Amino acid sequence: MPSRNPLMLVLLVLLAPAALARAADPFDRHTSEHLREALSEGEAIDSLSMAAAGKLGRLGPNVGGPTVVVRTNDGNLAKAVLAWGFRRSDDGLVPVVLVERFVTYRADRRDVTAAAKEQVMLFPGFLLNLDIGQVVPEGQGGDLKVSAEGHVVPVGDAEVVALEKSLLPKGTENADPADHDGVLPGDFGGTWSVDVDGRWTGELVLTVDGSGRASGRYTSESSKSTYDVSGRVTAVPHRIKLDFDLDNTRQSVDAYLWTTDKSRMTGTATLAGRTFGFHAKRAEAE
Repeated sequence: MPSRNPLMLVLLVLLAPAALARAADPFDRHTSEHLREALSEGEAIDSLSMAAAGKLGRLGPNVGGPTVVVRTNDGNLAKAVLAWGFRRSDDGLVPVVLVERFVTYRADRRDVTAAAKEQVMLFPGFLLNLDIGQVVPEGQGGDLKVSAEGHVVPVGDAEVVALEKSLLPKGTENADPADHDGVLPGDFGGTWSVDVDGRWTGELVLTVDGSGRASGRYTSESSKSTYDVSGRVTAVPHRIKLDFDLDNTRQSVDAYLWTTDKSRMTGTATLAGRTFGFHAKRAEAE
């Protein structure tokens, strides 16, 4: 007798396909600062149903479901993309909620993650502890719970706010690299996909003023933690030196901007006395 696949699902439109490898999107770019803003200005919700979720906005075209911001029972800040569906059982269809992805930032260290995970399925009666990134039973510090009706509800002192639109700033003060010959300081500005030696990848959002001073944020693809970046353009106009303030250490980058289409930077990255190859590709506009 053939066994039934225990993961067979009847999915609704709101349940997006499993996440594939992807570039950073508006969900990834919302840092703890944005989450704090959402919680201070938004209205806390006691329950979120599938029908109500279907009326919420999305952060961007690549973010499949509605995003919620959570202040956990431990005081950390978390963001999560949710979707709804059903799992077939002997008693019929059981409502489930898929947490497509979530990131929890530590309250004591800005933008350093406590947990990050994708494709977590929640069944009625089970809870998600966002501080440790695990599905837990009652009494084990859960922050979100799925009711018998399939509603997502906060647990204990957890606070939930729906993030219906992007809080990212619009526009940029950087020059358009394509509208002039030669290299200007602002040509280094923008969003970059960074790869160091094939070991460390992430997204760098960089701003460079007219004098060559650089500032920005780097988000690690693996940990989802975000770090401050500073530096300046050197006397050689297509060369930049940057410092990434990582966990308990600093990574220094010495890179050159391609002077043709200005779409890439290549150079070296030094970390803990070791030097590695550095490569960054300018992200295409969304």
